[in-house]
Amino acid sequence: MGRPLLLAAIALAAHIHGIGSAAAQNWPTRPVSMVVPFAPGGAVDVMGRILGARLSEVLGQSVVVENISGAGGMLGAARVAKGSPDGYEFLLGHAGTHAQNQTLYKKPLYNAATDFAPVALIAEQPTVLVARKDLPPNTLPEFITYAKANQAKMQYGSAGAGASNHLACVLLNAAVGIDVTHIPFRGGGPAMQELISGRIDYTCNIVTTALPQI
Repeated sequence: MGRPLLLAAIALAAHIHGIGSAAAQNWPTRPVSMVVPFAPGGAVDVMGRILGARLSEVLGQSVVVENISGAGGMLGAARVAKGSPDGYEFLLGHAGTHAQNQTLYKKPLYNAATDFAPVALIAEQPTVLVARKDLPPNTLPEFITYAKANQAKMQYGSAGAGASNHLACVLLNAAVGIDVTHIPFRGGGPAMQELISGRIDYTCNIVTTALPQI
């Protein structure tokens, strides 16, 4: 599957130069907020907490991780885009929040090209197809055969409509030639929990979320 890119972006960084050089030299003088636009337990959340802990050491200030989930990551990203451009709130986004939803939605809640500036590429992570343990197929060819025969009663989950792992499964389904019901959640973590519980059949999740369960 595709490899979504995770990147940190400071809101309205195009205007952040207005803070002034003296203020910039003293930054940060108080705790910094990092918005993770998905629910706790997912790949982006895990990445954010690892990054936040190290940033706290480097900056000498607390980095508070805030989970603001919904709309495939767009709600959290919009919160940062509309925030004060003082460098004290930034976003841990990815391809879904900064590329895909800009074309999926007729009226996205922000303009990723103008409301953010990229700060650093953090990681590239593969997306993997994982199914509930008791689903009969054990290989990809077996999965394709099973899904074609049972698509009307199957369900797949994602981190939300328009999220990277939603589109990954859409592409997979299109390639296989199946039409399966989509169940959106507020993050990859909740989707994985539903998969473990057997309430959905499969998901196309980021490997850091899927691997511990594999």
